[in-house]
Formats: sequence, C-alpha cells, structure tokens
Amino acid sequence: MAKITNSFAEWRRITRGAPDRLVSLFLNRLETLPAETRRALLAAIPDTDTLLQNSQAASELKDAPLSGIPYMLQDLFDIQELPTRCGAPFQEPFETPLEDSSLLYHKLTSLGAILLAKTVPSEFGIDPRGRNLSFGSCPHADGLRYICGGGAGACAHAVSAGWVPIAFGLDSSAGMRIPAAFHGLFGFRMGNNVYAREGVFPIVPSLDSVAWITAQIEDLQSSIAAICPTPPTQQIESPRGYLLNDPSIQLDPNLKINMMELTRYLDVHDTPRPNKALCKAFKESSEAFATIESRELYSIHQYWIEEYRTRYPEHLLRRIEAGQICNAEKADKAALTQQRVRETMVNFFQEYDYLIIPISASPTPDRADWSGQISNDLIRLNAPTSLSFLPALILPFPCDEGRHSAVQLLINPRKVQLCSKIIDQVKGFYA
Repeated sequence: MAKITNSFAEWRRITRGAPDRLVSLFLNRLETLPAETRRALLAAIPDTDTLLQNSQAASELKDAPLSGIPYMLQDLFDIQELPTRCGAPFQEPFETPLEDSSLLYHKLTSLGAILLAKTVPSEFGIDPRGRNLSFGSCPHADGLRYICGGGAGACAHAVSAGWVPIAFGLDSSAGMRIPAAFHGLFGFRMGNNVYAREGVFPIVPSLDSVAWITAQIEDLQSSIAAICPTPPTQQIESPRGYLLNDPSIQLDPNLKINMMELTRYLDVHDTPRPNKALCKAFKESSEAFATIESRELYSIHQYWIEEYRTRYPEHLLRRIEAGQICNAEKADKAALTQQRVRETMVNFFQEYDYLIIPISASPTPDRADWSGQISNDLIRLNAPTSLSFLPALILPFPCDEGRHSAVQLLINPRKVQLCSKIIDQVKGFYA
C-alpha cells in the first residue's frame, strides 16, 4: 500500500505549524526530481508567491474540512494564470494562461485545500495504458518495470510517492480507477455533475466524471464527507452488496483470492439470479463505450487532426478517426446498450445498495507484459461504470510480489451516504 505517513493528519500538522514549510518542502523536493520524471509528472506549478499565499490562506480556514491539505490536479482542469495543456502532442492552442479556474478548484479552495501542481495526463487523458509520447510516460511510483496506467496515472504516482495525500482527475474511461488499482490506492468516482464540465477540457463529454484518490482509507472517508455532503437519512443496518462474476473474463487466481478476502468484510450476497441479468446487460458495454468515445473524440478533435495529424500518436489517431466512420446504426446500437445498462442498474438497486466489479483482471502489469488482452479486460470491467454515470468507491488490495489491484463498488446514487458505512466495514482488512 501507499506510504503510511502520507495522511491528511501529517500534512495538516505541517501546514498549520508553518504554512511556508509546506511550500519549502515541496520546492526542495522538486530540485531532487530527475528532469525526465518531472516532465512526465508535473504539467504546471504556481509561482512561489502564489503557493505561499494559498498555503497561508488555507491555514486560516481552520474549520474547513480540508484545511491545510495539499493536492494535485490533472492538467485537464483550468487554473487561473496557468495554461491547460492536456498532455497534448502539440502546444500552440494551449499556451495562453487562463483568466479563471475550474469549478472544482474553487470548491476545493473553499474547503481549505492547497493546489501544489497540475499533473501530466496521457495525451488528452485517453490512454488506459497511461502513455504520453510527447511528455514521457509517467513512471509507476514503485519502479520503471511497472505500468502506471490510466489517463491520470501521474495523479496516482503523486499520491503513492508521497507528494500529496490526495489528487483529482477525470475518470471518463477509468482514467483514475486503473492507476489507483495499479498503485494500491483508495478512491471515489463522483456521479456525472458540473465539476466535470465547468472549466474542464473534456475527454468524453457525455461520460466525464471527477474522481480522486488518497493514500489512506480514513482520508477517503473524510474527503467524501467534505466534497459530497449528504443530508441525514434513515440508517441502514448493513448495506447490501453483490459481487459480479463475469465468466467471460478470467481473473488472475491470486488477484481473485485477495479480492475475496476483502469482500469477506462486506455484506455480499451470492444468489446467482442477479449475476445472469448483469452479465447479459454488460456483454456489449465495451463496444458501446468505444463507439460513444470515438464519436465524441472526433467531435472534439476533428479540426485539430486536419492541422496536426502528423503529431498525433497513431494509437490515439485511430480511436479518434473511428468516430468519423461510425455509422448511424452503430451509434444507435451503442445508445441502446447504454440504456440497457442503466435500466439494469436501476432494477438492481431495488434490491441491493452496491455492485462490486474488479477494476483489473490482473495485478499491476510489467511494461513488458502489456497486451491487447489486458487492455480489453480493463475496458470490459470498467465500461459499465462509465456508461451508467454511477458513483463508485475504489478499494485496493495487495497481490503477490508487491503488486496491487482494486475493486470498484458502484453505489446507488440515492444512497451515497452509505459510503462511510461501507468504509467502516472494510477498515479491518486494512488494519
């Protein structure tokens, strides 16, 4: 798991003791960071005076729920006086500093959090492998041999390596879920809302969702309470969950054993009837997601690829141009699949409070072992969450040889308050 000292409590102690110490620690560590890693990890950093002012202002918000907590933000979110470069393979349209910040930044500032830097996404936040051929692929925090993963892999690196205790990014196509799983981090994906639209460069506009990751489970719990406050409701003794078992996806045996050990702490039911309905509804979800993604990517990038075609990575260009040749019949089929997924989840939530789906079929992969099968499994496992707009908890578990994976718990959107109860139930697993 991530470093145990990388907690809200530790960072808050540093910030409240001397706000300028936080800035000094950050800048001093930056000086030791290899230039290649810095280029792949950090997209933009506020100037020193701004960092000091923001740290001092946050320290004065003593009663704010995230007072004194430093964070990093994926470079798809606007920050005043900084450019939003999107990890793009061409920079001409993205170099102008912006006049306002994203709604998410304003929200976090009001809660007392302190932005230290923006992290580099894979080009436009799209690649599940986490590649960025323009700035360099962000290395996994545990070493170069491992895949960092996801469009927001640099966010996971920042938290796992102890730069900050929390980081935020977009999770349209599991851009945060995948690297959280590969690093063994906790997280929460919000339902579709304005934080993913106001002041954000879109990935897949109709499916974009904000997510964040933390190093500690207690910090996940308190951050959900701070960012997604819910009114008091009738208490449920034990939230009812269900674990999806898709026979078409072969899980690594060690991963499955450790996943089952985690779910043993939850009230998980195993009647076979829901599994059949879920697998049937999800069967074509990866194809539907790919269709929706490619159509929306093309709508965003169609003019840029005319001017900058030779500078787009080939793998990204193929995904964009698939949207250009997608016919109406295929688009309609994708829309029907998405509707079926949503309707199935509505029916599911009449009986259960959350659905458990693995995020990956194999533990943190080596770079040399990446394959089309790994990529396909990741899309298959994560597309239902994206298509359904549902909030989701990310709960990691260790695997052999220091590798990691995680499950996603798709939460009834009317019962987000149950997240705290669920987290309480699994704390014994992480003790």
